[in-house]
Amino acid sequence: MEMNHSRIKETNRKKIIKLLLEKNEITKLDISRKLDISITTVSTNITELKNDGIVEDVGSLESTGGRKAIAIKLNENCRYSIGVALTPKHIKISLVNLKKNIIENIRIRHKNDGIENIIVLLSENIEMIINKYNLTSENLLGLGISLQGTVDFKTGRVKYCYLLGIKDFGLKEKFEYLNVPIYVDNEANLSAYYEFLNRKDELKNLLYISITDGLGLGIIINGKIYRGDNNSSGEMGHIKITINGKKCKCGARGCLEAYTSMNSLIENYNEVSCCKVSDIDEFEEKYIQKDEIAEKTLNKYLKILGLGISNLIMILDPNTIMLGGDINNLLKDKIDMLIKYIYKDNLFTDENSCAINVASFKESYLLGAAMMPIEEFLEIK
Repeated sequence: MEMNHSRIKETNRKKIIKLLLEKNEITKLDISRKLDISITTVSTNITELKNDGIVEDVGSLESTGGRKAIAIKLNENCRYSIGVALTPKHIKISLVNLKKNIIENIRIRHKNDGIENIIVLLSENIEMIINKYNLTSENLLGLGISLQGTVDFKTGRVKYCYLLGIKDFGLKEKFEYLNVPIYVDNEANLSAYYEFLNRKDELKNLLYISITDGLGLGIIINGKIYRGDNNSSGEMGHIKITINGKKCKCGARGCLEAYTSMNSLIENYNEVSCCKVSDIDEFEEKYIQKDEIAEKTLNKYLKILGLGISNLIMILDPNTIMLGGDINNLLKDKIDMLIKYIYKDNLFTDENSCAINVASFKESYLLGAAMMPIEEFLEIK
């Protein structure tokens, strides 16, 4: 009986917080009416939320009852979450508040000289953020970490991440000293998760193709991340598209990733151009300047990417695919051409069966990592 009472109380509390996230200001009476909760229950919860620093009074407001009433609002900086992305060249950190606004972004270049060295660098910067914003285990909801590779989400162990030289590594346990929930997940999963959260009123299923140093696939089915029975789903980049083809960084040959990662695009350009580029930003600049080699290289790249996506559609029959990552700007400019390549010689489906769009934010994986603790805090169980 006590457990049921506690669960009802927690459910009401989270319903109120969720409503306050949607409304800038609202009265207790309007909360009671919108959530169908007694005014007494609302008042009790609001008092507790005030004591916890989660809500605050903001003066009077016209209520649906017609009389002026004290309005309340969410203190959006009452709780925070930290999102981290580990890439082969950078550590990316975002501090996000309860309203999912970015408070601070940090980018640190690293030498990729071992995961332990990367963890030391990451820990130093997390401590800096904690001290700067006076974060504690009370107001920090958790830490989410994104990386490219296969991850056991429940244990927080990285099964394999060749881009960072990790195999069977307990990443979660390295940050348990923070005394907050720690979430470790695959980059593509977190990208899909973030994009889904922004569209969850519109769809239940979503595929997210992440194009960065690697090529990954995040799968959302019925609003949940699909990880597979062995936490290895979505390794789209390692589907073989040719026998004895280009060598992939995973060690195998003929992987789709060897032809469609961001690095492969740069390598293909440098092979035929006398003006070398070192990263995707420099390649993008060449493309904007109407460099003929950049244009041809990108078109060839899109043909192969289109083939991979076409195969994906044939297998999973999705209604929504999002494309994102470091080449977002190029994809936005060429999305019509890519769609043409996707459906070329595809006799089993057509362009009307699946909406294919480019994500608005390059680093969806970073915000997806930050959203994990927030969504857990808000989830009604």
